[in-house]
Amino acid sequence: MRLKSLARPLAAVLALGVLTASDAAAAASPGPSRYSYANRCVSIDNGFAAFQITGDHYRVGTFGDLEGAAFFAKPTMPGRYLLLDDGGKLLTARGHAPTREDKPGPRAEWVLRNADSGFVYLYNPTSRRFLGTRNRRVTLGRDFNNGGGNSLVELRTTEGCTPFPEASPGAAGKPPAPLNADGTVFGFADSHLHITANLRAGGRVIDGEPFDRFGITRALGRDAHNHGPDGSADVTGNLLRTGLPFGTHDVHGWPTFAGWPVNDTNTHQQTYYRWLERAWMSGERVVVAQTVEDHPICKIEPQKSHSCDEMDTVALEVRRLHALERYVDAQSGGPGKGWFRIVENPKAARRVASQGKLAVVIGVESSNLLGCSERADCSRKDVDRGLDRLQRLGVSTAFIAHWVDNGFAGAALEGGTKGTFINVFEQVDTGHYFDAGPCPHPGQGEELDTLEPFEMEVLSSFFPATKNLPPMPDYPDGKQCNTKGLTKLGTYLIRQMIDRGMMIELDHISERARDSVLRITSKADYPVVSSHTGTGGAWTGGELRTLYRGGGYASATPDQAAGLAKKLLSFKRFSDPNHFFGVGLGTDTGGFSSLPGPDPESTIDYPFRGYRSGVEFKRQRSGERSFDLNSDGVAHYGLFADLLNGVEQQPRGKAAMRTLFRSAEAYLQTWENARGLR
Repeated sequence: MRLKSLARPLAAVLALGVLTASDAAAAASPGPSRYSYANRCVSIDNGFAAFQITGDHYRVGTFGDLEGAAFFAKPTMPGRYLLLDDGGKLLTARGHAPTREDKPGPRAEWVLRNADSGFVYLYNPTSRRFLGTRNRRVTLGRDFNNGGGNSLVELRTTEGCTPFPEASPGAAGKPPAPLNADGTVFGFADSHLHITANLRAGGRVIDGEPFDRFGITRALGRDAHNHGPDGSADVTGNLLRTGLPFGTHDVHGWPTFAGWPVNDTNTHQQTYYRWLERAWMSGERVVVAQTVEDHPICKIEPQKSHSCDEMDTVALEVRRLHALERYVDAQSGGPGKGWFRIVENPKAARRVASQGKLAVVIGVESSNLLGCSERADCSRKDVDRGLDRLQRLGVSTAFIAHWVDNGFAGAALEGGTKGTFINVFEQVDTGHYFDAGPCPHPGQGEELDTLEPFEMEVLSSFFPATKNLPPMPDYPDGKQCNTKGLTKLGTYLIRQMIDRGMMIELDHISERARDSVLRITSKADYPVVSSHTGTGGAWTGGELRTLYRGGGYASATPDQAAGLAKKLLSFKRFSDPNHFFGVGLGTDTGGFSSLPGPDPESTIDYPFRGYRSGVEFKRQRSGERSFDLNSDGVAHYGLFADLLNGVEQQPRGKAAMRTLFRSAEAYLQTWENARGLR
C-alpha cells in the first residue's frame, strides 16, 4: 500500500495551525462526509506520515516514509466505525495508546467528526478519548489537543485492506425497473416476516440476530450461549423439530455454519440482513415486519433476557427495527441512503417501493394484544390507550389473537406437536384448555392430540412452569374448532381499528371470530388481510371471496417450487374484478415454522438471473459455507430468491411469477383502501 501523496505541505501546515484563519478558509475545500468512508479502505495520517503497525500498537512513520497501514472502515451506525488494519486487528482504545485487538466491541468503535480542510477527529465514547499523535507517537487524549499533541488526523482512500468479516448477498447487476408502464409497482410482497424473532419468547429461544453493530461474528456466532455447547439447551427447538424436548444439534454458526441455518431450524436466525438484502435484490419491494411475543411461551421458558410483557417486547422489537434501518443506512453511505426503509403510511410505502427500495411495514402478532388477556379486565379505555401506543410506535397492522384465547377473541386451533404444545400455553395463560367443538364450515378445524400424564411429567421436567397442570381433555376424533368467538370488547377493537385506518389481520383467530369480523368489515366496506393464508385456521372459498370483494389481501405460504406455483395461481378464482389482484408470500420466517427443504424433482442452475431482471445470482456465501437450494432447500431467507427461480421454471411458472410480482402493488392498494385513499 502506498500513500497518494508524500508530504502534502498544505495539509501539514493546516494541522499545525500555521495559516491564518483567512488563509485557511481560502485554502479549504469541502471534504468527504463522515458517512462516506463506509466499507472503504483508508489510511490514517497526521499530515506528515501514515500510521504504521508496530507489534500490538501503532506509530507514526518518520518523514518520508511511504508505507502505512490500511484500515477497513466498517460502519457500526452512521458516522461510527470499526477500523480493521491490514494485519487483521482492530484499532482499540486502551489506556493512553491504542492497541491492536481481535474482538469487536465498544472500545473498538470510533465516532468520526469532520473538521476543516478534510481532517477529522476520531473519538472513542467508551474510553472518552480522542485518537491523535504526540511526538510522533499514536496516543489517546482526553481533549482535542491530545495532551499537547494533535487530535486532527486525515483519512485517505487507499488499497490493501483486510476486509471486515461479512456475508455476501451473492448477487450483482441491474435490478428491474420498480414501476410498470401503467405506474403500478413491479415487485413482490412478503406480508409475514419475523425479522426480530430472536427477541420473542423471552429472548433466549431463537439464537442469532438480524444484525449486530459489531458485525456478523457477534450476530451469528454465539449459538452455544443460548443453546448450550451441544444444543441440548434448545428445548423448544427440539420439541418443535422432533416432538421431544431433548436432543442435540451442531451449534456452529459463523464462520462454518456447519450446524445452522437449515430449512427446519425453527430456533435459529434466518433473516440476517444480508440474506434479506438478497431477497430484496430478487424483487421484494414490500415486507411486513411482524413484531411478535406470546406471554405463555415466554412465561414457561426457563431462560429470559427481558420481561414477558407482550407490548413492551413489541416496543423493543420496533426499536430494533429502527436500529437495523440505521445500520443499513450506515453501510450504504449515510442517513436515508439504505435500501431498508420503515414506512408508517401507504403514501410513504408507495414512494419507497417506487424508488426500488424495500418498504418495511410494522405489524404485531401477539397472543394478548394490548395486554388484554382473557384474565385481564380490559375496558374500552384500555383499548383506546393501547391502540394509541401502537400507532405512536408506527404499527400499521395487527392480529386480533395469536396462539391462545384473549379478551377479544378465541384463537384458531393448530394440529400436530405444535398444536398440542399451544394447548398447554392455553392452560398456562387462561387457566383452561381449549374448548373445542364442531366447526362453522366444512373443511375447517384441526384434529387435537392429548398428552398423557407421563408425557406431561416429562414436559414439566424441562419447563418447570408447566408442573402440576391438570390433565388434558380427551378430544373427539375428527376436526374440531374453538367454540369461542369474537367478544364484545373484540367488536369494539375492530371498529376502532377501522376508524384509525389500521390493517386488520384475520389469521389465527377462531373460525367463529373470523366470521364475525368479516360481517363487520363487509358492512363497513373495509379491507382485511390474511398475511399467511392457511396458517392459523383454514379459509373457505366463500371467506376468500368476501376478502377480495372488500379489497383485501391474501398470500401464499412457502412450498417447494411446483407447490408454490400452484398456490400462487389458486387464489385467482376467488378474486374480484373491481380490485387489483396479486398474491404475495407469507413466509412466516422466524415464526417457529419450517421453510421448504431440498426438492429433487425441481433443481436450479447457478448462476441465474432474477425475474425480468439484470441481477445475476450466484450461490449465497456466508463465511466458509455456500448455500445451494438444490442441497439445502430454503435454509435462510435469502434463498427465496433461488426458490423463485425454481417457480419460474415450472409449467405455469411464468403466470405464477406474474401473479407474485403484482403483490407489492396489491398490498399497497389494500392499505390505501383501509386509509380511504381509493
